[in-house]
Amino acid sequence: IPDFICGDLDSIRPEIRAHYEKKGTKVIQDPDQYSSDLTKSLKCIGNYTKPPMHAVIIGGIGGRFDQGFSQLHHLYTASQESMLPNGQIFLVNSQSICFLLEKGMNKITTPVGPGLFAENVGIIPMARPSVITTKGLEWDVSDWYTEFGGQISTSNHIKSQTIEIETSERVLFTIELDRSHEQ
Repeated sequence: IPDFICGDLDSIRPEIRAHYEKKGTKVIQDPDQYSSDLTKSLKCIGNYTKPPMHAVIIGGIGGRFDQGFSQLHHLYTASQESMLPNGQIFLVNSQSICFLLEKGMNKITTPVGPGLFAENVGIIPMARPSVITTKGLEWDVSDWYTEFGGQISTSNHIKSQTIEIETSERVLFTIELDRSHEQ
């Protein structure tokens, strides 16, 4: 049972709302039509929790393509707008997890194996070009310039339990989930 349901509530059926309110869920309506329900939810989390608070968005980057871009946009802007003070947002779908890496050195523990992670990762520049250096990937790079319209790092492979990524700007990191157990 969720603690909160936040949004403009334009599509919630009355019986669904009543069900969750009866279970103790706080329903918060935000009529702002200039923000998405994801933004409203992140603001709600930021207003009602103590930092640091991390958010895991299940189904992230799924569905309509424009909504996927909106989710990436909010992933990038949420920390700048203090929606989740000191928190991290993770977008998760059935195939991968993505999150932002901050400027500077980032160390990520990446245990590859059944039910954990597969080997494929990507490092994608977001708002501006970046220079990255990696350690622990099959195709490590050093002072490598990456930008949309130029080179981007996709389909690289994890070769270490811990990978290091140094970046001059915030970048999106993606890692494939292991789905071998589904076969």
